[in-house]
Amino acid sequence: MAGGWRLTGFQGCKMQIVEPWQYEALPRCVSVAGDGVMKWKADRRAGSRSLSRHPLCVKNKFDICRERVIGIMEGNTTYGDITNVTIWERPFIYTGNIQGLEPHLNRSDVLTITYEGCVAMCGPDVELREPSSALSMVATWIFPLAIVLSLPYETFHDTYKVIKTVAATVNWLGSPQTALTATIFNFWQIKRANALRNRRLRTEDLTRHWTNAFFVLTSLSQYDIPELHPNQLETLLYGLFRPTVQGFYDEHHDGELTGQLLDQLAFQLRMLRRRAVIPTLASLGTFLVAFVFSVVLSFADTPESGSVDQLGLGLLYTWLPMLVIFTIVDRNPVSADRVRVLVERWLHNVQAIKNQRDGTSPEIRWWPTPNAPPANVFRVGRFIGQGRSVQYAGLSHAVMAELPSKGVATRTYPGDYTDLAARVHSRLQYERRRPLSWFVIALVSQVAVVAVVMLAFMLAFNTPTVGLGCWSGSFALYAILSSLTWILSLVIRRKPGRWLTGLCYFCNTLALGWLIVATLFILTGALNTCYCQTSPYGVPRFGGYMTFEPASKLRHMFNVTKYWATAAGFGLSIPVVVFFTAVYNWHKCAHLWKMPEKGNTEEAELVARGLRVDMRWTAS
Repeated sequence: MAGGWRLTGFQGCKMQIVEPWQYEALPRCVSVAGDGVMKWKADRRAGSRSLSRHPLCVKNKFDICRERVIGIMEGNTTYGDITNVTIWERPFIYTGNIQGLEPHLNRSDVLTITYEGCVAMCGPDVELREPSSALSMVATWIFPLAIVLSLPYETFHDTYKVIKTVAATVNWLGSPQTALTATIFNFWQIKRANALRNRRLRTEDLTRHWTNAFFVLTSLSQYDIPELHPNQLETLLYGLFRPTVQGFYDEHHDGELTGQLLDQLAFQLRMLRRRAVIPTLASLGTFLVAFVFSVVLSFADTPESGSVDQLGLGLLYTWLPMLVIFTIVDRNPVSADRVRVLVERWLHNVQAIKNQRDGTSPEIRWWPTPNAPPANVFRVGRFIGQGRSVQYAGLSHAVMAELPSKGVATRTYPGDYTDLAARVHSRLQYERRRPLSWFVIALVSQVAVVAVVMLAFMLAFNTPTVGLGCWSGSFALYAILSSLTWILSLVIRRKPGRWLTGLCYFCNTLALGWLIVATLFILTGALNTCYCQTSPYGVPRFGGYMTFEPASKLRHMFNVTKYWATAAGFGLSIPVVVFFTAVYNWHKCAHLWKMPEKGNTEEAELVARGLRVDMRWTAS
């Protein structure tokens, strides 16, 4: 390219390097606006190499078509059997209403043709995007989407884990509003548990036990818990809240024993909780800064190019950082299977202590025992945290709803535990679908996701040709498909059946597939056809035509800048507000899972007082 001239142009123009041997052929392959051609010829004769100062650009399909249509209408040329007479006799020229045109402008000054006219005079071929433009969009929007790798995947050490990860990915990307609902609701339970803990600590001095009890309870909300019998609930509540009263109200030592067990379980769960939240949030914050710059640059480029593809593509994926943010603060365990095993063993030992106090067993039969495991111990189901499965785990909500805001709910044994278990069981049976707080969070999640997708829709809909076309329709279709599972979640019970679960996966797969297809269409320019240019789906009130006017003119003719600015502004503000809200609430609740890095100081205190609990259940 040494010695060549770089030609730059206006809307619809392609950049090209012109070598010296191409100079003579240049007038036949460039489109020149105004009197630039005379200046260009004069400069060329004088040996000037300043072509970049003149409006020269390589024609694309629709530039050629515009000159052809104008030439036919003026009687200067014909195209096949299309003349300045037949062009009006056939349905080629659009003379109807133009939606969105500024009222003070004259309709006759705007050149518009119909879909039939576009096909006849421009051709039905697709005007694909130049590779350099496509790669620029990939670098700006696709590569940053690697934050999807920050989602809480499980390890891939066997085929079953791979299948679970693929299913989770389909749920996350196919229906982000459903995944956001589950994730935010679980984090809402953590925030609520933190508030209850702080309220308790105003009048009681059992910080460690209340913190441990609420941390373990909220950890269980990420697992599929079967429908429990009141006796099984009583065992769980006894293990969680008996340590909070210790020996203050009777002379038995079961409070001390259950306290030691709860200390160990909470310690193990905190050790298994994924770390590196702050570095991950910092990297996500860096992504948001880059995202802001990309949106601003795309908005700045939109008025010049007249294309909203880049800005629309960015807005289409604005929900992704919001989903990643909440899955980061609502961390999943390093090994969900190990947590499940530890909880089941802990319940075994809690029931053994309870049996010894009840007098049904003369001694405490710690895990492992050669005999049958104690009754009333339930199995913890699979890990369903962060929206991996379309179901509702309402155990932690039901327990916290029945805990009084003041006083000790588990002061006497066994009456208080039996009564609390009965009330929790009744609430679980009554709330077979969802509590009101879940519906509020579901609505907020739906609005957050659909709002950013519909900003892309608004951008494409109001950019001429105004109307429902291929670009705006693709955005609306993803919003609809991704909402199907969310709608189903509003009416299903806590745990859907096999057929309903399969239907949800089908809807999510369909939505994810369309998201990928729509992205490829935008990147390649596959929608740059006569059919899509005429916005055909809103006829007769909207669309049904295409215009050849340049972007600089369209901005003033349709006042589209207000739509571009609104979409860019809200598209930037929504994820940024969500980021700071999530980080603030995570920081306020962090003491529930904080632990010293140098070891378990609680265990050291127990050893100093004489450890009486068998700890083999944590060793294997």
